[in-house]
Amino acid sequence: MTRWLLDSNVWIEGVGGVPHAVKAVLRAGGIDWCGFSAISRLEVLGFPGLTAGDERRLEELLAQFHEVAVSPAVIEEAIRVRKEVRIRTPDAMIAATALLEKADLVTRNVSDFRGVPGLRVIDPETL
Repeated sequence: MTRWLLDSNVWIEGVGGVPHAVKAVLRAGGIDWCGFSAISRLEVLGFPGLTAGDERRLEELLAQFHEVAVSPAVIEEAIRVRKEVRIRTPDAMIAATALLEKADLVTRNVSDFRGVPGLRVIDPETL
C-alpha cells in the first residue's frame, strides 16, 4: 500500500505550474492514500502573495486529499523528532505526521528532513 504525505512546497509549486510538482500532485491522486498536515494547509494558504485565484485553486486541490490534524500524538512525535534532529518546528510536525501515518514524505526540501530516523523522503523531481 502506497502512502504519501505531500509537503507544503509541492502544493505551492504544483499550483504554480512547476512541472515536477504538477506531476507529483497528479500521481498522488492515483495512489492508495495521500494527505497533508494541517501545518501545510496553514503554510500554503498563508503564503504571501497568493492571488484569490491561486487560493481558490489550492483550496479545491487540498479538498481532494486527506488533511491530518495536529493532534496530541503529532505534537508528542514532533517533540521526539526535535530532540533527535535539529529541525524547525513546522518541519518536525510535518515529519511527525508522516511517521505516524506511515507515509513517505514528498518534498523538495529533502535536506531539511534527511536526518529524521525512520522517515522516507521522496524528492518530486525523482518521480
